[in-house]
Amino acid sequence: MFFPNFSLIICIVERESESGGKLDSYEVEGGETKGEILQNLAEFQFSCYSANDMQGKAENKAAMRRNLGLSSADDQRPVVGCITRLVPQKGVHLIKHAIYRTLEMGGQFELLGSCPVPHIQREFEGIANQFQNHEHIRLILKYDESLSHAIYAASDMFIIPSIFEPCGLTQVSHLLHMLIHEF
Repeated sequence: MFFPNFSLIICIVERESESGGKLDSYEVEGGETKGEILQNLAEFQFSCYSANDMQGKAENKAAMRRNLGLSSADDQRPVVGCITRLVPQKGVHLIKHAIYRTLEMGGQFELLGSCPVPHIQREFEGIANQFQNHEHIRLILKYDESLSHAIYAASDMFIIPSIFEPCGLTQVSHLLHMLIHEF
């Protein structure tokens, strides 16, 4: 089930100027409006969407599937995204579990992540090789800002595993993209 949070984040962003501060790492200049947020998303050449009109979401998902070589045979198949640094504090064991569980439950999984820890990098390279030609799993083991926005715009759900990190920028990005997120 889809739970849009866009109205919540717009409310927070609009009220942010009243507090004179920051919304985590999102700088807010004089209360950014919904139109300005949508314009910023449009700069990445993604289709915009809302709770009332989800066509843009479907277009983003179809484009992402094409670009990553994932199956589009079932356009209702949920896409789970994960954008993270692959480091111990993120709970890499939880990410691995999510990959296999998503596949088991009939979803597709997109991981974009970089790793400075050699043994974790090797482990995820092995998983990436295992699923190299799989129609429902794609692991991209690097940092790519533009691809991260595409994954946010295309995913139905997002995982944000963390062993000890509090709510932060990633959760705010999910709210802006109307994603369900799990911790």
